[in-house]
Amino acid sequence: MTSDKKVQAIKLLKQGLETIQARAYTEIAEIPTDDQDDFQVKYSFVHEGIEGIFTVIGKAAPAASEEGEIKFTLLSEFAEDSLHYESATAKEQVDNDLISAESYLNDHINQG
Repeated sequence: MTSDKKVQAIKLLKQGLETIQARAYTEIAEIPTDDQDDFQVKYSFVHEGIEGIFTVIGKAAPAASEEGEIKFTLLSEFAEDSLHYESATAKEQVDNDLISAESYLNDHINQG
């Protein structure tokens, strides 16, 4: 994956999370990675009095359908020492939101 695609993927991740009305997500910082096909971005979220910080891990792989296209998988990682770590509801909501953001990202990353 090129550095331009990585920048575009992070931008699309942010746009995808911004489409979610039930929770507020704020990008904190990109975390440098050694792997060219991965990216990591730290986010904060607020939902129904639960505030938390997590890391989105994006992994790129060639798309099965078209040569040269990329498909991303998004995962969340919560620090074990955080206050919301034990909140299965918060993690479940974030993971469900990431499914939507992943779909948005993959729908737009290979266009133009």
